[in-house]
Amino acid sequence: MKWLTVNCTEELPKQWDQLAGENIFLKRRFLQHLETVNPCQQTYNMLLETDQLKAAYVDYRLKPDIFTYSIFTLKIPVTIMGIPCSVAKEGFSVCSGYEKFVLAHFQAKKGAKLILNSALGLPAKGGNTLPSCKMEVLWSSFNQYLESLRSPYRYRIKKAKKKWQDVKVDYIKPHAFDRDYYQLYEEVYLNSHAKLEKLNFEFFQQQPLPSIIIIATHKEQKLGFAQVVDNGRELIFLFIGFSHKLNSTFDIYLNLLLEIIDFAIDNRFKTIDLGQTAEETKLKLGSELFTKGMYISHSNFLLDKLANQYINLFSYQIPIYDFRVFKMGETDENFTS
Repeated sequence: MKWLTVNCTEELPKQWDQLAGENIFLKRRFLQHLETVNPCQQTYNMLLETDQLKAAYVDYRLKPDIFTYSIFTLKIPVTIMGIPCSVAKEGFSVCSGYEKFVLAHFQAKKGAKLILNSALGLPAKGGNTLPSCKMEVLWSSFNQYLESLRSPYRYRIKKAKKKWQDVKVDYIKPHAFDRDYYQLYEEVYLNSHAKLEKLNFEFFQQQPLPSIIIIATHKEQKLGFAQVVDNGRELIFLFIGFSHKLNSTFDIYLNLLLEIIDFAIDNRFKTIDLGQTAEETKLKLGSELFTKGMYISHSNFLLDKLANQYINLFSYQIPIYDFRVFKMGETDENFTS
């Protein structure tokens, strides 16, 4: 076995995409896009055994707040194994039985290291990053979806929809994305509690993935947008932007999530990945939580020991939710909110 590290996607073999499988963000086309619009010292690491690719991962350099999910604040340079654009997918793919080699290779790098969004349990002590919210699409129409909800949750959606009745919703391709909508993305980013990197305008406008941007306007006023990606049977909610000042007037955030669900139903997707953050709102729409692992290490023995001993300080503490969103064969008269 041998490891090969390169600094450019043009040097990656076709086997890389084959190993990436259904992770559209780990494929060469998207990674090449990120090299252009979000350069952050990316490297691409491959484990080869008799010329067969057994493991692959992306890492990049960033200076995040390592206490994002706690009351403390500390920004230090970190090498991150992940997709360099804050998506809820893993930055690695590995054949079964080779996980320990990926972990060992990454942990051998100098300085502080962080593995984000791992859906796969790695052979190390880990914590949690933000969970992902996913929804199965079980309905043939949006009205059928509404009727499947228990009355308190249906009432909340209908209340939001009343605020949305004079709003115009359109679908545009990435090349039509403009600076006004980008400013709404920046507004959301600035108000976010879990910041990593801020993406530039070209990330959206030059998006190479099969993407649609849902836009909402009211009397020429741009209210917000939601970008979604077609990943075969799965619709992925990527990024959002909206006016915080007008959010309560139009219930923009909730209504854009509902537009995503409506779009998924109309286009017969099987699942929706609603991403991370705002999990309470998304759970009340009927999604489920999927935990994502986080692993921390450091080349300094003492710092590595301390980081792993107190990993809960870095880890996201997932609240306990108990929402019964769907009827499950019951009648509305049986429901209590």
